[in-house]
Amino acid sequence: MKAPVKTQHAPQSRWSRRALLQAGAGAAVLAAIDVRAQATAGSRAGAGFGAPPATIIHSELKQLSATTYAFLQREAPGQSNYSVSNFGIVAGPRSLLAIDAGGAPQHARNFLAAAKALGKSFDRVVITHSHPDHILGLAQFAPGIEIVAQEETRAQMTRLAGMPTPAYWATNPAWGRPGDVNKLILPTVTFRDRMTVYYGDTQVEFIWPGRAHTTSDVLVKVPQDKILFMGDIAFFGVTPLNGSGFIEDWIRLCDRIIEDASVEIIVPGHGPVGGKAELKEMRDYLDLLWREGRKKFDAGVSAGRAAAEIDLGKYATWTDSDRIASNLARLYAEFRGTLGSPAERDAVRQAVAEYNELKGRH
Repeated sequence: MKAPVKTQHAPQSRWSRRALLQAGAGAAVLAAIDVRAQATAGSRAGAGFGAPPATIIHSELKQLSATTYAFLQREAPGQSNYSVSNFGIVAGPRSLLAIDAGGAPQHARNFLAAAKALGKSFDRVVITHSHPDHILGLAQFAPGIEIVAQEETRAQMTRLAGMPTPAYWATNPAWGRPGDVNKLILPTVTFRDRMTVYYGDTQVEFIWPGRAHTTSDVLVKVPQDKILFMGDIAFFGVTPLNGSGFIEDWIRLCDRIIEDASVEIIVPGHGPVGGKAELKEMRDYLDLLWREGRKKFDAGVSAGRAAAEIDLGKYATWTDSDRIASNLARLYAEFRGTLGSPAERDAVRQAVAEYNELKGRH
């Protein structure tokens, strides 16, 4: 039996539904680029979204409180974190809540195998956003399981129908097995602003905080333990990917969470468990991107050249630091007010190509 559900509605967002749909369409386009890059990954993944997929992925089920766990995935040193994402679990007396589904069949299988130690089955999955690295493992869960998402996440996922099966699933055991086929599974329950569920006495809140990493991110909060699963609003030690983001809003949201006394433990979408200090460090990367990107944009410097010229300082040592090229191309579209336009995809490709040429990376 599923835990009882209570729904709530927060005040009306200042973002119109039409604006969200338009921006969400752009997010779906870039997510499609991402998954097609996975499908055809060779010496480098397409569109500059990262290096070849990792061949060694370490995982750990980490207990955070009496009822809450993080399932952490991390690539071997020197490999790309591309689509290597984290999961979460909240345990009730009779069943489990899963937070995210991973980016490949084997990731989800590893997660489900680790969860068997808890002696209960999953009755619900909540998806933090529509990007492939958080949804492609859904087919590994029990048929008919309840899948919860923000309403725009479901709309964005429908635009990903027909995604190809990444070829390397059959040849890279860290991702899949021969015969694995990509199957799109859509959410069965959606909410707009807020939804609350209970697993025994543990309250779990699903919160849409406004646009940040995408138009439809979900924060998953366990208030009694001051734990917050941030999905890809948080990257710790891994370069954030701004493929569908809104940098100014993303920074503002990070500032709100940093000031929120009800949050102490943060599980990012990528990287190790951390807290406010790690979130502040990532927030400062976004601020650097915005501040230096704005200077280059105003000076008429192309996004690819700007990416090659900006001094990342300590962030140059973060995994997948080359994401600065695609990140800046998206940020330039934000400056121009052209987010979600068909030209954005080509701008990303051009920026990455120019960056790679200037850096001597082919």
